[in-house]
Amino acid sequence: MSFTRHYDELLGHFTRATGDREAARDLVQESHARAWALGPRLDAVLDLRALLFRIGRHLVIDEARRRRAEAQALHNLALLCEQDAAPSAERCCAASQQLERLSARLALMPLRRRTAFILVRVHGFSHAEAAAHMGVSVAGIEKHVVRATLDLAPRALLAAAAAAPKAGSTTATAATAPIATAPAATAQP
Repeated sequence: MSFTRHYDELLGHFTRATGDREAARDLVQESHARAWALGPRLDAVLDLRALLFRIGRHLVIDEARRRRAEAQALHNLALLCEQDAAPSAERCCAASQQLERLSARLALMPLRRRTAFILVRVHGFSHAEAAAHMGVSVAGIEKHVVRATLDLAPRALLAAAAAAPKAGSTTATAATAPIATAPAATAQP
C-alpha cells in the first residue's frame, strides 16, 4: 500500500482544519504511523485514504479534548488562586498530601478501571467514546467509572452513605426521627 499517495491531500485537509501546517504534518505522520501499526490487519483495509482521514480526525478530536481539559484545569487553578492569592503552608501541605493519597488510590486500581476513569473524568470522553477507545461495552465503562469513583471516595463518606436510610424507607433511625420535646412545665399558683 502506498502511504505517500495521500500525503499532500491529508496535509492540505489538516492544515485547513488546524490552521497550523506543522501541527498538520504531525497529524499526517501520526495517522500514517497508526495505520502502519495495524500490521497484517492493514491488508484487509479497503480504502487506505478513508482510514488515514479517520485516524487524523480522531487525533484532532483527542487533541481538542486534551486542550479543553487543560484549559478547564487552568481555569480551576486560576479560581483557586483568586480565592487565596497566597495559600498558607498548611494548605499547600494538605493539598500535596491529598494529591498523594489520590495518586496512591489510582495506582491501586486495576488498569482498565483506572483508564476508564481517567478517560471519562479527566479527559472528558463520553462513555461511548471511552468504550470505543478501550474496546469494551458502554455498560463496562459505566461500571468501571462507578467503581473507580467509589474507590476514590473518602472512607468516612462511604460509611455515612451506608448508614443513611434508603429512599422510601418507613423506619426512622435516631438520625432521622423527630426530636421529642419534654412537656412544658406548668406554672403553679
